[in-house]
Amino acid sequence: MKKVLTLLMSIGLFTAIHAQNFVSITDINFVSSTDLQNCNDTSAYLGQTVRTVGVVVTDGGLSEVASGSVQGGLRPFIFVADTANGGASGNFSGIEVMGVVQDAQGNLIPHPNFIYVAPGDIVEIIGVVGEFNGSNQLSLVDVNSFNVLSTTNAPVPAIVNLSDLNDANGINQLTTGEQYEGSYGKIENVTVSEVIYFNGGTRVSFNIVDGNGNRMNVSDRFGAQKLPSHQILNANSPNSTAAGGTGTGTFVPPVPGTFYNSISGAIRHDANGCTGDAGRGYEINPFLDTHYDLGFAPPYIANVSRDPLLPTSNQSPDVTMNITDFDGTVDSVSFFFSTDPNAAPSAFTSGSIALSAGTTDEYVANLSNYPDGTLVRYYIYAEDNDGNGSYYPSKPINQVEPNYVYYTVRNNGLIIPDIQFTLASNGNSPYVGETVTVTGYATSSSKPYDLGYVYIQDPNYNEWSGIALVGTNQLSDVYRGEEVTVTGDVVESFGFTQINVSSITRTGNVMEVTPVSIDPSDSASYANGSIEKYEGMLVKAEIPGQKVWINNTNLGFGDYSISESATAPLRRSMRVLAGRQSSTSFSSLYVSIVSDTALRSINGFMEVPAIATSDTMNMDALIGILSYGFSAYRIQPRNNDDFVGLNVPLDTTNLPTSPFIGLENEKELLNVSVYPNPNNGLFHVRLNSENQVLEYQLVDFQGRTLISGSLDSYSNTIRTQGLASGLYFLQLKDSQRGFTAVEKVIIRK
Repeated sequence: MKKVLTLLMSIGLFTAIHAQNFVSITDINFVSSTDLQNCNDTSAYLGQTVRTVGVVVTDGGLSEVASGSVQGGLRPFIFVADTANGGASGNFSGIEVMGVVQDAQGNLIPHPNFIYVAPGDIVEIIGVVGEFNGSNQLSLVDVNSFNVLSTTNAPVPAIVNLSDLNDANGINQLTTGEQYEGSYGKIENVTVSEVIYFNGGTRVSFNIVDGNGNRMNVSDRFGAQKLPSHQILNANSPNSTAAGGTGTGTFVPPVPGTFYNSISGAIRHDANGCTGDAGRGYEINPFLDTHYDLGFAPPYIANVSRDPLLPTSNQSPDVTMNITDFDGTVDSVSFFFSTDPNAAPSAFTSGSIALSAGTTDEYVANLSNYPDGTLVRYYIYAEDNDGNGSYYPSKPINQVEPNYVYYTVRNNGLIIPDIQFTLASNGNSPYVGETVTVTGYATSSSKPYDLGYVYIQDPNYNEWSGIALVGTNQLSDVYRGEEVTVTGDVVESFGFTQINVSSITRTGNVMEVTPVSIDPSDSASYANGSIEKYEGMLVKAEIPGQKVWINNTNLGFGDYSISESATAPLRRSMRVLAGRQSSTSFSSLYVSIVSDTALRSINGFMEVPAIATSDTMNMDALIGILSYGFSAYRIQPRNNDDFVGLNVPLDTTNLPTSPFIGLENEKELLNVSVYPNPNNGLFHVRLNSENQVLEYQLVDFQGRTLISGSLDSYSNTIRTQGLASGLYFLQLKDSQRGFTAVEKVIIRK
């Protein structure tokens, strides 16, 4: 009976696998030359479930794509080639396959056998044809939709001209490049033009150019290009500890000017140009260490540090670094600096730099001390015995002026604008990777009826003065309006500056930060990047004298936009995000106006009624935090109260009054006095108006009510002997007249 049952199950599985119509990989990918000339590269099978067969190109243990929605954190991918012509590359014959399925509970998990396949395995796939940023993908239907049939020779890369893929601006050339999407290719005789660190400096890609200046990005979808700061996710990776590896990446990034005889890898499409997307064109993803055939390299400058990191006017910092040359020797090292904010880097002053005694690669440069508030900029140049030169920070080979490091001298410690202010074209903070301490007032919190995430802002500045906080659980105790001092590491999450907080201290000060006014239709600020100065800040999108309209009701992924009219183009709009909280979206669940009412239960459960956007909706202004992600800035309202004068009625979100908001509000109107203060265990509240009745609550820093009651006589005594020494807040409320106030109470024993 057991054998019969097993046979029946096998027949059932075979029937399920072969139930789908067979479509070759080439047919899935093929797009006519006419369609490509018209900027249409969409598969004819997009959205359909198909059965296909292919030869595995990339070992299943090599992909390194992190995902917060997949159990284990790894979203595995492989590339496969059409079995026709032995898996030869090109001619629409390659495709990417995502190895994620749902378990019985509906959770996303890696396919159990997916990471074990090897190059040359012939696999049968049942998958849904999808597209991500212009690149075709197959997504497995279930655990039974991926099977190894046999094996053959591993595919080899096809030599591809970079000019067939992208032009000098990195724009995809669809008519000649689309046939290589998903294929295994080799690009020959290229030079590194730019090195791009991202994700807080833990990931890297770099651009290469051929002899005619055509540009391509070398990306990091696999373990081969993961830095030592990256913890390996794929348990089957040769770098995993289980395989005897370090458990981290091992890739050493090149420097601009490095020449490669060739670079091989899987070619993906990151659409741009006429397709309307803002990607990097066709990119290549090496998946083996041997895919980088080095020709020659300039000196490698690494481990650059400044001590002290934030100098005062009395301190002269040292800048130390290690400089090596992989194919020769370091011939000379120069150091350049300036305190003139208008000086071009090529006009910087040359400073002293020397090889440290007893070392072969450690150099030290000395900077002078400067007055408080001075902006100091500097960079390093090294040249090897072959005359090849490199800069720190790296300088793209086609860029005229060098890049530079910068800091502002501060006698009273670092401020948020020092972290956010950027002179870099990528918008990154000059303190990325550094541990910092700053102070600011919370403009949002993770308390109920609020954004769900903590941002702080320095109210003394109207630009560069807000920043997102992530990390410690202590952030959940922060109220909107209270001042906190935080210590943590500065990180860039795909261009969005954050502090990963390790410790937090309350100062006892409170303030409701006033939002900075911005024009949501100001297309120039988006085009030239000047809106970057408001990243992380509380802003108020308004147009004096007129209404603000919703003009794009659904831009996907929870986004919609507002502008000067209901018909304004997207380029003259400000994106708005609400109703989603996931590993890639951090908006409020207390905002009713959302792009799609389905968001009431997608990526979190909305806490207020969901109302779909309409281009008939207008308002006086929209308040929220300006965030950045997926190459776009967007306002994130904190709750329904951030919609000012909306022409649609909303449920008030009734943000609970925090003891840290409006500490002195209407104190004089209440006409009361609290004494003695400080006290040693009891204090008195004197009511100075006749027939006055007040309700009171004594609360702690966490907002917990410790003592409550009412006050209705000339002098009242409140006893606090059971409370520890410290700062407390006495909330007073005159319900009859609608007056409220908060008084600091200090207990000292």
